[in-house]
Amino acid sequence: MVDGWQAMRQGNKTLQEVLDATDIDDRPFAAWITDELAKRGLKKNVVVRRSRLNQTFAYQIMAGMRHPSRDKLIQLCFGMMLGEVEASELLERGGASALRPYDRRDVIVAFCLNRHLEVSACDDLLWGFGEETFTGMSGNVAR
Repeated sequence: MVDGWQAMRQGNKTLQEVLDATDIDDRPFAAWITDELAKRGLKKNVVVRRSRLNQTFAYQIMAGMRHPSRDKLIQLCFGMMLGEVEASELLERGGASALRPYDRRDVIVAFCLNRHLEVSACDDLLWGFGEETFTGMSGNVAR
């Protein structure tokens, strides 16, 4: 996609040239997940266990049968051990907003993802900074 934006900014390209320079990937979420798991050599059962999601729910998410909350998608990112760029792509493909560098909670999540911490370790940091956690504990959200 970056190539398409760069081609567009040049100003001397036609719309067709910009479209040709853009790597458009319109795979459905389930197909994208399946391809990413294969590309990374990940097994679904391992991803589900690391995500700490309910097993049935996680498989339904990956099959495209459920539309999870943003937090559940983030847990899936932890299960897949994605960095913030890949996690943002998963979130957007799953219908949620990408990780935002101006949101305190998202910065903590990105920090944890980039260091390949487990979701429980991220929860500990979120809790310590008074932010909502993923697995049940609530931080002191009065900032």
